[in-house]
Amino acid sequence: MREETMQHGNKPQRPRLHGWKWFFAGLLFVYVMVYMPTPYVVFTPGSAEEVKPMVSVKAGDEAEAGTFMLTTVRRTYANIAMLVWKAFDPNAEFGKKEESLRGRTEQEYVTEQMFNMSNSQLGAVLAAYNHLSIPYKLESQGVYVVSNDPKLAHNELQTNDRILEVGGLKVDEFADLLQALQGRKAGETLQVKVQRGKETKLVNATLVEIQDGNDPSKKRVGLGLYYGKKKDAVPTDRNKTVTFKESDIGGPSAGLMFTLELINRLSPGDLTQGHRIAGTGTIDLEGNVGPIGGVRHKVVAADRERAELFLVPEGNYEEAQAKLKKMNTKMKLVPVRTLQDALQAIEQLGPVK
Repeated sequence: MREETMQHGNKPQRPRLHGWKWFFAGLLFVYVMVYMPTPYVVFTPGSAEEVKPMVSVKAGDEAEAGTFMLTTVRRTYANIAMLVWKAFDPNAEFGKKEESLRGRTEQEYVTEQMFNMSNSQLGAVLAAYNHLSIPYKLESQGVYVVSNDPKLAHNELQTNDRILEVGGLKVDEFADLLQALQGRKAGETLQVKVQRGKETKLVNATLVEIQDGNDPSKKRVGLGLYYGKKKDAVPTDRNKTVTFKESDIGGPSAGLMFTLELINRLSPGDLTQGHRIAGTGTIDLEGNVGPIGGVRHKVVAADRERAELFLVPEGNYEEAQAKLKKMNTKMKLVPVRTLQDALQAIEQLGPVK
């Protein structure tokens, strides 16, 4: 018995690595599931947000017992864990990151969405002013860099730079930029003065040959940029002045809902009649409503916020209706082609009893 114990005690001890293997395996699992990037994005229902807090109208009528709501789509870069989780979500839609960015950087994508929203707000103001016969004039607020064309551009310009001068010539509008480039040749390097954040900088830009319009045979010189233009609609009656609060919501699709809110604030009475009204769609100065993307997600977002009526562009109606049929909801869906269609749909609701 003693001899056996001594022999056992003389056996070499194995390193105790078993626990560490599991620890490192756990770390690897967490990294793969959470931190390892994938080439996918996930689109899901975003929010349905009240428009009224986003808009200010000088001397406007604030009466609004109900609410107008814009709707959004949430876009999220997916890790492995999210791909697995959202695979069981009937409201999730998967896409490729490359298709979403289309060659742009993430910051360029954000800038483009912000300019889309700015243009949407301007279109809403013009549609409302024109509908109510409020006279106004347009004032330019500058030309901006949205993104560089990665196949053409050779310059030091950055997204969201405001272009102040090109080759010493002042730039207030896009026509000024074209004028500054007249007579120039591809390969020339010019100094461009820009407003970048709170600083003014001089940067270099080499001119490149670009296609002029849709005809491949037409060429002109340019900077190889995608531009954004900011304009303000200034009413003759300054008490009708509209301003928008800063927001992290981007895209062009809130135009219709902004227009309805503005009409409500710029005219007496309560256009909502006490109802919760959501919707989506672009709008132009003549009041034409255009189709948008992601309507199946926006219908879900509106229903979650207890919308009674959802105004959908005519071109998106079939997709929205197909989604609505799969939902347990009493929300009414109405297709609209024009602002007048939307106003008629709201009027037919009648006052809340």
